[in-house]
Amino acid sequence: MSILPGDPNTGAFRDLPPGPHSGVGTAPDESRAGNAIDSRARNALTLGLLSLLLGIVTGIPAIWVGRQALAHLDAADGTLRGRWAAWTGIVLGCVGFGITISVWFYFRQP
Repeated sequence: MSILPGDPNTGAFRDLPPGPHSGVGTAPDESRAGNAIDSRARNALTLGLLSLLLGIVTGIPAIWVGRQALAHLDAADGTLRGRWAAWTGIVLGCVGFGITISVWFYFRQP
């Protein structure tokens, strides 16, 4: 028997409940917060915001990811949140795309 500090066999540690163990998964519902936004919708929103700066580079992916997020949210039957984030990402992606095209045409004028 070891008397080293931090030894889990001492009385102070025996009274504590065991923590999570390696190899034991947690329930998926417990790891997700109840008001969490779907990751696809959050990614679409992020790409849409970036499209205002980077234009077409992130505008088209924002539209694509936003459409995928909406399809995933529809398939989830209301168990996931983030429809507003997906739509906002799509709209901002379209705005970023439109800004890029407008600037391109402006500088292409003779």
